[in-house]
Amino acid sequence: MLLNNMNPQLNLPFSNDGLGGFDISQSIKKCLASRLELLKGKRIIFNHEDKVLVPIDGWGIKASPYCATITTVQPREENALVASVDSSSVQLAETEDGVLYGAKGGIAISYSGRALMHFRIGPILFYLSEETIRDSELDHRLAKLVLLDSDFAKRLVRIRIERAVQIELSNHFTNSVLLVDGSLRASVFEDRRASLKRLVENCAIYKNTIVGISKGTRFKILKRISAPLTKVPGPAYIEVDAIVKSLVRNSIGNNIMIKFGKNSPVLRADIVGNIDESLGKILGNDSVAGGYPQTLSLAHHISTFSITEIMCLKSHVLNNYKVIELAAEDIRRTLLGSISM
Repeated sequence: MLLNNMNPQLNLPFSNDGLGGFDISQSIKKCLASRLELLKGKRIIFNHEDKVLVPIDGWGIKASPYCATITTVQPREENALVASVDSSSVQLAETEDGVLYGAKGGIAISYSGRALMHFRIGPILFYLSEETIRDSELDHRLAKLVLLDSDFAKRLVRIRIERAVQIELSNHFTNSVLLVDGSLRASVFEDRRASLKRLVENCAIYKNTIVGISKGTRFKILKRISAPLTKVPGPAYIEVDAIVKSLVRNSIGNNIMIKFGKNSPVLRADIVGNIDESLGKILGNDSVAGGYPQTLSLAHHISTFSITEIMCLKSHVLNNYKVIELAAEDIRRTLLGSISM
């Protein structure tokens, strides 16, 4: 028997009459109440896949009961380098005792409001197994987790590549801004010789600023607090340091919610250095026409794998390492069939 999918109420077909006394509907209600009556009249955004969606005009004043000071930002008439770093990693193959990963990095640099240069790093191949992971200096349990979970392994590869590149840039630039994709948080996957702490120390020595920019935040309270920013016509930010520090461990720098221009999305940013000076340098030396630093966008595209690159890497491994390719099957497709939803 099929459920009526258009009925928003919990209406399972099994009742006392149908299953000899079982009432699954009531059992579920006791575990978790639907409370759909509370939905009436609410402003709503329907999710699409796993994408982060935000209302264009904000949630409204009622959704932000907290008092927050809005600070406007102006571009600084000071030429400075703005360098962005990003990376990506993919799983390419498995063996009986390890996994092969590919990684790419991207660097994009702007100066005086114009893109200056960009570099691609890789692709680089990494084979992770019990033998090779010993050199990573990871905790024993964390090393096991990396070997068992490909998501953790890809995160390890990305973080170590990005930190190595960021450390190198911080040693050669001065009075510059280093942009990082994501929040500034120390990670258990870092190498002690290329950690976020060392990066901050290097930047302090050479008078560089680090700014981590996140395209979204999982903390709904930050979205509510930053709602007034959507009404501000120009670049502006709200400090949320106390809230972030109470929710997140290992967070480094000052935490803000920032909008880079008119009709731009509100982003979260972590800044090690003077907030107004750092944001002013970004506005004066990088293009933020789309509400997001273009060097970060370019670094992302440079570091993204294409299908052609992945196929070439697989051919490279086949032709140069005398591996024996085994026939394989998609277990999910075998068990569930080929019908896609």
